[in-house]
Amino acid sequence: MLGQLVRRGSRYPRCVYAVHTRTIKVDSSTKLGFPCAYTDEETRKILNTLNEQDVEELYKYNISKYRLKKIEGWRKKFGTFLSLEQVLELDGFGVTVLRKFYDSIVHGPKEDAVVAPKAIKKDVKFTTPLLSAQMVPKINSCVSLYVGLDYVTWAHFKLAKEQPTALAGWNSYNISDRKLHINELIRNVSQINRLIPEADVYVVENPPVAQASAMGSAVQTNINVQRSQLIGMLMLMLANRPSPFTDSGPNQPTDGTVSSNVFFLKQYLSARLFGIFVGNERVSSEEVIRSIMERQLAPNEEVLESIQSRLVIPSGLKIIYEENDSAEREFLGQSLLLGLTFLRLCIFKCEDSLKIFRR
Repeated sequence: MLGQLVRRGSRYPRCVYAVHTRTIKVDSSTKLGFPCAYTDEETRKILNTLNEQDVEELYKYNISKYRLKKIEGWRKKFGTFLSLEQVLELDGFGVTVLRKFYDSIVHGPKEDAVVAPKAIKKDVKFTTPLLSAQMVPKINSCVSLYVGLDYVTWAHFKLAKEQPTALAGWNSYNISDRKLHINELIRNVSQINRLIPEADVYVVENPPVAQASAMGSAVQTNINVQRSQLIGMLMLMLANRPSPFTDSGPNQPTDGTVSSNVFFLKQYLSARLFGIFVGNERVSSEEVIRSIMERQLAPNEEVLESIQSRLVIPSGLKIIYEENDSAEREFLGQSLLLGLTFLRLCIFKCEDSLKIFRR
């Protein structure tokens, strides 16, 4: 029974309930919506772990990947968690789930859970086809191409062990018409192919999907179609160049990957890596390029873990860059950053660069 009815003598009888209550001891000021007893020290430990550790490090605790994505999204949008119960505002978090998660932080993860981050930190697939790890040590040169609406630009890189990467060539080709007949397109592609220097591998950004999304976008769709056609023709010609990676021989990969000298890099990787991706758009690369020309580092970089990640640009190529108008400089800059992105992520495996895409 919840209580006991007590009658007291008076002119007007009344009913009084005496209720037996249960006292809940909560040492922490954070009650989490249910009886808990985290001390102030444990509460601080939980909040510090939630707010300070990388998401990859949180995998070792008793929490799912899906829920950690929710935590990561909150941190990016609002910053730090101010209390333990604030996590209950996220989808997928209930009292039971949260208690198990917090308990694993307080008492430490299980021994077999410590290896979880290593199992989850898989290499992200940056290219199509996937670059074979067996090919990487044998790559001594690379040409990256950026195909825009009016220009095709390319950057030629020479690699050497324990030395900064050298920019050996930097050039562009102007496409005067955005509505070329297929015959003219073939002629332009053939000319570009003759100008592009020989290299071990060739890299281009994956072309956008050509689709009409709004009234009046047919012109843009046609431009995207022509751009995709140009990329396809050009990369086919480059793929047919003699290469130790495409001919049968000792350089053929044996790990199941496709043997190729042409690779398509995922869209916007270079923009994200060098901080020129704002909202859903790529912004100007000029500030980044000038910083690399002056100090071999991007504006937000102080040091690089690999000396090969540094880029040496000869003075003659710097002059070529400066002499062009702003539009052509932009396309030249994009081709340079595209190649650097490929080298850092796929060849040099720079951890500082890779962790940006593991979050």
